[in-house]
Amino acid sequence: MGDRVGNLLVIVVDLHPVWWANHSLTEVIQSSLILANAHLLQSPLNKLSVYGYMNTGVYKLYPDEENLVVGESTAGKFEGFDVVNTTILMKIKDVMLECDNPEEHRQLDGSLLSGALIKALCHCNVMSKNLSLGSILQSRILVMKGSPDSRSQYMAIMNSIFAAQKNKVSIDSCVLGEDSTFLQQASEITGGTYVRVGEHSKLTQYLLGVFLMGVEFRKSFHTPPAAKVDFRAACQCHSKMTDVGYVCSVCMSVYCNFRPMCMTCNAHFKLPTALLKGKKVTGKRKLENGKS
Repeated sequence: MGDRVGNLLVIVVDLHPVWWANHSLTEVIQSSLILANAHLLQSPLNKLSVYGYMNTGVYKLYPDEENLVVGESTAGKFEGFDVVNTTILMKIKDVMLECDNPEEHRQLDGSLLSGALIKALCHCNVMSKNLSLGSILQSRILVMKGSPDSRSQYMAIMNSIFAAQKNKVSIDSCVLGEDSTFLQQASEITGGTYVRVGEHSKLTQYLLGVFLMGVEFRKSFHTPPAAKVDFRAACQCHSKMTDVGYVCSVCMSVYCNFRPMCMTCNAHFKLPTALLKGKKVTGKRKLENGKS
């Protein structure tokens, strides 16, 4: 008798209220629930978790053992799906009602994607360690992102990507707004799929046609071609993408200009030899000019 193989799908949804003020959050949530129900329907061993994030925090939407919402059962409807849908919708409603201070959400590029990835990876690790004998759980993360990237989170996001790669957790990316450089790198490094959905009315088709199947089966289907990935790093000093820069030998932080001390780990560096030689030559020229 072989091992029982299950799949854990962790859906991470961007709930930034400023971005969703001009888009239909209800339509996206309904499409996400269809994907969640289809994933659970594939096998009784499949597991589901849903997280929501914005610039004020990361929230666990499902499962929530303390506040599990049981919906009204109707004829022809599986009760388990009703519990999942009602719990997620109620949790999102509670999160949105907590956004009573508009000053906290004025910045559009401040969604805590790094925190959401870290919590999702921790959940995958906990679930894989609590398996019964003879069970195998394959984990993957689906990020549904709308708001633009926050350059200040570059180091935290890259650490999350490398942690996912080490733990063999693929990161799929479904981008609803402008292209995300961070998620392009995340999907490329971890073996996931990156898709940018321009028309939200086609979101359900993309979710069921691309992200419902496992990563190992996508090579046999005509999935969207891989996007051109921008592997440039964002510098810590100005949070801009740079081609050539200085890298800290301790924490691997990137800077576009030389700094005597790292802003991340406070490591001290010696002045580059080229700069020292340049200073000596400049001083000699000044002296010669003074003599002349």
